[in-house]
Amino acid sequence: MAGRDPRRTNLVAKEAPMKPCLTRRRALPLALLLLVALVAPPSSAQPTRLPGLAGDALVVSDADGIPHVCAASDRDAYLVQGYLHARDRFFQMDTLRRTFSGSLAELVGPAALPSDVQFRTLGLRRAAEESLAAYAGAGLGELTAMFEAYAQGVNAYLAHHPLPPEYGALELTQAAPWTPADSVVIGKGLAFGLSFDLIDLDLTVLSVAYSQAGALQGFDGLALLFDDVARPAPFDPTVSIPPLPPISSKAMERRLAVPSRRTAELARSYRQRAAHIPWLEKAFERRGEADGSNWWLVAGEHSASGHPMLANDPHLGLDTPAIFYEVHLTTSVAPGCGFDGDGALVFRGGGQKGAVAPGLNVNGVSFAGTPGIVLGCNSDVCWGATTNPMDVTDVYQEVLVIDPTTGLPSATLFDGQPEPLVPIPQTYLVNLLGDGTPDNLADAGLGPLDGGLTLVVPRRNNGPIIALDASQQPAIGLSVQYTGWRATFEFEAFRRWQRAADLTDFVAGLQYFDVGSQNWAFADVAGNIAYFTSAELPIREDLQTLGQPDGGVPPFLIRDGTHGLKHEWLAVQNPQPQQALAFEILPFDEMPQVVNPFQGFIINANNDPVGTTLDNDPLNQVRPGGGLFYLNPGYTSLRVGRIGRLMNDLLAGGDKATADDLKTMQANNQLLDAELVSPFLINAFANASAAGAPAELQNLAADGGVAEAVARLMAWDFSTPTGIPEGYDPGDDPANLPAPDAGEIADSVAASIWSAFRGQLTRRVVDDTLINLGLGDFLPDDALAYKAVYHLLTTFDQGQGIGASGVDFFHGPAGLTPAEERDFVLLDCLDQALELLASDEFTPAFGNSTDQDDYRWGYLHRIVFDHPLGDPFSVPAAGGFEHLAPDLPGVARAGGYQAVDASSHSARADGLNSFRFGSGPARRFVGVLDPSGIAAEEVIPGGQSGVLSSPHYASQLSRWLTNDYHPLLLTAEGVAGAAVERQELTPHCVPGPTTLCLRDDRFQVQATWEVPLLGLGPAGAVPGSSSSSGNLYFFNPENWELLVKVLDGCAQNDHFWVFAGAATNVGWELTVEDTESGETWTMTNPLGQRAPAIVDTRAFATCP
Repeated sequence: MAGRDPRRTNLVAKEAPMKPCLTRRRALPLALLLLVALVAPPSSAQPTRLPGLAGDALVVSDADGIPHVCAASDRDAYLVQGYLHARDRFFQMDTLRRTFSGSLAELVGPAALPSDVQFRTLGLRRAAEESLAAYAGAGLGELTAMFEAYAQGVNAYLAHHPLPPEYGALELTQAAPWTPADSVVIGKGLAFGLSFDLIDLDLTVLSVAYSQAGALQGFDGLALLFDDVARPAPFDPTVSIPPLPPISSKAMERRLAVPSRRTAELARSYRQRAAHIPWLEKAFERRGEADGSNWWLVAGEHSASGHPMLANDPHLGLDTPAIFYEVHLTTSVAPGCGFDGDGALVFRGGGQKGAVAPGLNVNGVSFAGTPGIVLGCNSDVCWGATTNPMDVTDVYQEVLVIDPTTGLPSATLFDGQPEPLVPIPQTYLVNLLGDGTPDNLADAGLGPLDGGLTLVVPRRNNGPIIALDASQQPAIGLSVQYTGWRATFEFEAFRRWQRAADLTDFVAGLQYFDVGSQNWAFADVAGNIAYFTSAELPIREDLQTLGQPDGGVPPFLIRDGTHGLKHEWLAVQNPQPQQALAFEILPFDEMPQVVNPFQGFIINANNDPVGTTLDNDPLNQVRPGGGLFYLNPGYTSLRVGRIGRLMNDLLAGGDKATADDLKTMQANNQLLDAELVSPFLINAFANASAAGAPAELQNLAADGGVAEAVARLMAWDFSTPTGIPEGYDPGDDPANLPAPDAGEIADSVAASIWSAFRGQLTRRVVDDTLINLGLGDFLPDDALAYKAVYHLLTTFDQGQGIGASGVDFFHGPAGLTPAEERDFVLLDCLDQALELLASDEFTPAFGNSTDQDDYRWGYLHRIVFDHPLGDPFSVPAAGGFEHLAPDLPGVARAGGYQAVDASSHSARADGLNSFRFGSGPARRFVGVLDPSGIAAEEVIPGGQSGVLSSPHYASQLSRWLTNDYHPLLLTAEGVAGAAVERQELTPHCVPGPTTLCLRDDRFQVQATWEVPLLGLGPAGAVPGSSSSSGNLYFFNPENWELLVKVLDGCAQNDHFWVFAGAATNVGWELTVEDTESGETWTMTNPLGQRAPAIVDTRAFATCP
């Protein structure tokens, strides 16, 4: 079939030979196109053909590159969103889908292979594919269509644009097409990162080690763990809703059972393999105080405007690019948007109640790689979120049956009977970087026990075996049961919220939010504020039927998988609305929630919502119908404690709050831990300075550095300004950073001293004590350790520094009383902190100075917005930002340990770079729910684009660093006033009575006919049975005259082919247009001539 048909010249009479005519649109140079796009008036922009669109669409962008999408339908809006995400964030999207699918090594090389093994084992991709398949059966066809449209938009961009620059660095020239399952797995993965935990492993390892040490040395090991150094009780007791009353403590007296040493060793070995893997490391610290989010709601009665207000700042990793992508989606189905006679964008906003098919008008943030808005506002409601750390994961010890022929596990034992495992073979490909060969992937060749075989336990909600030990009989393994391993429907909640008109609509959508437990903040223009928790929380058999953990093993330790103890999730008996999990779950009305509370405000910062842990026992509240009410073994608390104090101060005396007040709260960087703990240090100094104090204490009080530091801390307001001209502080002009004043410098120095002191105190009181007990390899995480210090200080009058375990935590020189030892430890830790700041470790920051005025916090508290490939993509030095100094990477910013304006670091920090932070507000949002129009602002930490050369790579970062915002627009006037660029998008091909659209709407086929007396007329179109062919008729749809095919010959000769056959001697002209390239192929046949078959195998040289 190669070459043109040799009969081509004989198709028509010699005097009028029929010839194909190929035309092209003239292409402008790329630089000129960019210039035109940036400076031309909106009406001058040439429309872009976008495959799959059903109607025209318009994208209006503002100075930050935030797109405002106006489309003819939801489907088109999601398609355009996919196109924009691919344009601005494709490498990020590709990284996320591959991370959670377990194929990241195919992109970035062998270093990602351990991550691939873990995620392939855990099975998020399996869960995503099952979810996608389940949508239709759950009546969620619109959800499937949303993902399909989005994928089509992504692929439309990829088909005609180069890959981002990261691919060149990775020696890759191609990327796999986007699929709906790619988007679902990103959603699954992000929900996983917010809800999956493996603290069962850590606490099991610690419980075994502490119990063994206690048995040998005469202290209570489990009390040391759960009552002294890893307490469930929070640092601060502030809750979101009035706390639930506990059962009498006597009714719940129990002794925790200790898992076996073999189990603990297996758990420890798995932790060593997995704890360093991104997206898994946080799973081992789910009870820590280091991460989370904030929101608060203010009712109209306390608002200066008389309308509800919402402030929200979710805290996630601060990387490059930012995790969120801002977008405004509108559709032309009223109310929404449309086009006027001049093609300009017109919004028809307003309430959406009563509309049969209400149009979208929703603005907020999305995740690159997924369609829709996850946090934002429509014309009637706004919503925000913080993570709600519910316990939805259990680790089980399984007894394994080994197949003697393979030596591999084949079943688990349950109630004494074998239950078959499901084996899934795995193959891992690795990008062989550095050999100069593009797209060079090789099989990693992993054996069955190294990741080459996944073993799934069906009973565990299709959870995997993550570790096994067959070195002795019986063989054992660890399985993980998690609510997200199977089909779930979270995206349906977001899809519905985009159109929610009121509280009822929002609650209806909430029923679909199955995994990724969140605390949701809601406000509407009708004046409502509300708080809901979400996600499906399984009911454990022992907690429900026995009223206490069976065998003394609570759900935050490794559980028994054989059913010898009653540790199973109960099978579903009372299905809840829209339930996905095949197990009994806590009913929605038992989940923490409140609507329009009497106090007129609600706050949440990942804290204990209803006080189940305030008494240090998360297992002594009961459900209304019996059984234990169990949510989670622990929560963060310092941020909510500060927020509660700020809110009470703000509204004291009947004052009314404004949006600016809420912004000021979001910018608060005062350290609540310093406010709570510093009085003990100041009191110790006073005691040491008193007449008759022991010499050891007097010597510390007489030290000039210690005395100066205490005086600074006494004068400190607990704020954390950078104290340096290069530093970014709230309210600064980022274009002209001001020099700090004397007050800022003083507070900055105090912040440095306190932060160094905190690390010394935590290490001295907790770490050194455990090391002396032989438990140096089994330290609790830093947040738990520091919380333990505070508990020991606040209960000192009762325990004299001795914990519930009988262990003494304060050790001073011989001859001192317990209180004097405490004071000595506090002051000596301050002295050690000052020596540390003057040491060689801190030379790049402070030059070995002992002048405390030099200890500016900004030299320590820094951030680098890391890119997965590092330089030159990370910020700084990308994005127009510079490192503070060669040995001080990052930019300096106010903030600190568990500040409201989240910017935390380890409580154990004691090194030059250990005070840096890497997570914080991924979006700051403040909105006033005015019925005449929602007034809202937000900002993200970076920019819209992930393409290094883009002006929007970090265009919002300076505002984020200084706590500034930009408007969140929902009206035509707002969009028009902010518009700087306009892009019109048109369908590739729209099928119609006279138009065939072939090959996924890429090729448009039309024909005209000519007959004497009748003149010219358009041919009618009859679609064929495949996307590559169709029929055209002149007079009768039952009697077609032309058959046309467009075939993909790209693999054969790098061309698309046009084949046609005619059954008429009427004059006609056939036109085929490649709408992606603009090239047109035309064939004519004069009246009275019989046209033979047309075979043009070189019709379009437009292959990808």
